[in-house]
Amino acid sequence: MGDAMDRARAARNVLERLGKRVPGLGGYLDRELTREVDQLVRAHLANSLDAARATVAAHTRTLHLGAAGRLERLGSLEKELGALANAVRHAGSGYAGLFDGVKVGQAQLEAAYHREITFVEDVEAVADAAERLPGDEGALDRLSEALQKLRVRFEGRDQALKGVLV
Repeated sequence: MGDAMDRARAARNVLERLGKRVPGLGGYLDRELTREVDQLVRAHLANSLDAARATVAAHTRTLHLGAAGRLERLGSLEKELGALANAVRHAGSGYAGLFDGVKVGQAQLEAAYHREITFVEDVEAVADAAERLPGDEGALDRLSEALQKLRVRFEGRDQALKGVLV
């Protein structure tokens, strides 16, 4: 998460850096930066889920019709991956809107970012399990479990964000 924030800060143009020195404008620019970082992270995660879906689809095409149960399960997981990728891609802006005009302690903000890092790790676990499908018999179960864990974490995202303000 820090790398994305650093890249976004580095990408600011001269006008934004000057505007940061104008009273009241700095907070606005920081909120915009947070929104940009959130969008970059969500786009990256959605693209990772799309890649995992494509990997599952490619593996599915290599199977024979005799593996009907496995084919059905892979088809279901492929649909779930696509739906979750779209949900992540089109999710709300995250922390920026909640923090506008609200004082959030450093510890609360740190906890929020740790939850997001865990979400990123969960997406990586899904992608890893999808990559292992061709040669690993247990990969299908791990993919299913990782996707379930990711879905639950994503569904709890709004509650977690609201909890930051409690």
